[in-house]
Amino acid sequence: MTLVTEKAEIMKLKKRVFPSRTFRSLFVAVAGALILTAAFVPRANATLLVYFNFEDATTGGAPDFNADVVGAPDFNPGGGLQFTTITTNYAAGAFDSRAGLTLNRSAGDIDITANQAVAFRHSSQNNGTWIQFAVNATFFQNMTLTYATNNNGNGFGTQSFSYSTNGGATFTAAGSVSGLTGTQLVTFAVPTLANNQPGLVLRITFSSGQSSGNDIQTIIDNIQLNGTVIPEPATVAGGLLGACGLCWHQRRRLIRLVRLRRA
Repeated sequence: MTLVTEKAEIMKLKKRVFPSRTFRSLFVAVAGALILTAAFVPRANATLLVYFNFEDATTGGAPDFNADVVGAPDFNPGGGLQFTTITTNYAAGAFDSRAGLTLNRSAGDIDITANQAVAFRHSSQNNGTWIQFAVNATFFQNMTLTYATNNNGNGFGTQSFSYSTNGGATFTAAGSVSGLTGTQLVTFAVPTLANNQPGLVLRITFSSGQSSGNDIQTIIDNIQLNGTVIPEPATVAGGLLGACGLCWHQRRRLIRLVRLRRA
C-alpha cells in the first residue's frame, strides 16, 4: 500500500468514527458548559451593596437613616442591594437634615429633588461619637466604604473607620483621615477579615471637633459600600451540575453515533 493510499484510508477512518457534525455538537456542548460555569464565577466589577442618600427627609427635620435599595420599598435604580439602618450615639438634638451634596451620588439615583444630608453641630461636645450600620456580608467580598463630607470651621477634621465582625461587640480600627476641610470624598478599604461576615458592622467615628456653637460644621452624605457579590454555594453547585449534565448528554450522543457508524 502506498503512502497516499494509507493517508486516504486514515482519513476515511476518522470520518467514519468521528463525524464532523458530532465534533461540532461536542464543541458546542463544551463551550456552553464553560459559559454556564463562568456565569457563577465572581467578577471584579464592584457592586453597590449598601447606599445611604438621606433624601427621604425635610430640611431641619430628623435625618433619613434608612438605606435606599433597588427593590422594595424604594425601587431606586441607584440604590444598594441590602437594606439596613444607621444608628448613632451622637447627642440628641445636635444633628438634623440639611442641604445635601452631589459628590459620591450613585449612578441612577432618582432621589434628587429633596437633596438632603446629615448635618452635625456642637462638635466639641461630641468628639468620639459615631454613626454605624450593620451588614450581612455573608456573600460580600473586596468591600470599599466611601462617602462625601463637607467640613468647615471647627467641625470634625478627623474621621476614622472601624469594623466589627461580631455584631458590634468589639471593633477594630481600619483607617483614619485628618485635616478635612471643605467638600471631600473619603474612602476606606474594608479589610479582608470582614469578607463573608454575617455580623459585620461598619462605623465612622468623629474627632478633632472644636465648635461649641449651634452652626452646622460637618455634613455627611451619599454613603456607599461597594464590593463583590459571591454567589451562594447552592447556586454554584446547581450551575456546575447543569454543566456536567450537558457534557454527559453530549458524551452519550457521541457514543451512539460512533456505534451506528461502525454498524
